[in-house]
Amino acid sequence: MEKEIDRELFEKVKAVAQGPEADLLREFVDLLYYRREGPDTEPLSPEEQAALEEGREALRLGDKSYFTPWEEVKKELGL
Repeated sequence: MEKEIDRELFEKVKAVAQGPEADLLREFVDLLYYRREGPDTEPLSPEEQAALEEGREALRLGDKSYFTPWEEVKKELGL
């Protein structure tokens, strides 16, 4: 059975998709979707869950030093 998309998430994605950063969103979604020849359906490991929570906390606190600039990520991935 397919998981229902969270309405708040959908609205946020829709808003970004209609704004000036729509191309960035598409690149990011494509990167996530195609990283393993299709969507990743494996559950996250405890380490991956902890890393996501750490990132969310840094984002909440406004700690930009935690994140890699998008231009650097694109360069590393050859995009």
